[in-house]
Amino acid sequence: MKSPSSRASRSAKTGQFVLTSARGEKISAVEGMTLSPRMAKLLAQGVRHGLSGDERRSLIKEEIRKKK
Repeated sequence: MKSPSSRASRSAKTGQFVLTSARGEKISAVEGMTLSPRMAKLLAQGVRHGLSGDERRSLIKEEIRKKK
């Protein structure tokens, strides 16, 4: 039987499941995917600056555009 701490949490407002970065990393690890050092640095920067999810997504889009 799974432990209660392994259950996915739901948003109190919407009732939808909340996918945290830690859970996302675990799912990706099962699939054999890892973050590149560049993306890990970018995500850490967003967390350090306290950016919202939308702001972090915008930051990622900007970084991808720069690379092309």
